[in-house]
Amino acid sequence: METKQYRQPGRRKKRRKVRRKRRPGLLIRLRQLSWYNLFLMAIIIAGFYLIGIRLYRLWEIHEDMNQTLQQEQTLRDENLRLRERRDELNDPDEIAKEAREQFGLAKPDEIPYKP
Repeated sequence: METKQYRQPGRRKKRRKVRRKRRPGLLIRLRQLSWYNLFLMAIIIAGFYLIGIRLYRLWEIHEDMNQTLQQEQTLRDENLRLRERRDELNDPDEIAKEAREQFGLAKPDEIPYKP
């Protein structure tokens, strides 16, 4: 049978200090990388750059499309307004009214008045 060894009262167990290894700096870590890892990092960076360019171009196209849609809506509104004005001017009473206002014309037996 084994006997357990008990600590003597009043005596503490010594703790060992654990030394942490210092992490090497960035330049040292880069020197430790292999050519393969550097090549992979270069490909990844180039990929992010190319994807960024494509996303920026896509954003430009989206903004251009929004601007074109706004212009289209403005032109549709103007076209509708001009059609309504054309329909008004096809009415003979409206033509007579415009002739009186713009050119000072009068019907027979009327006296033209300009303020």
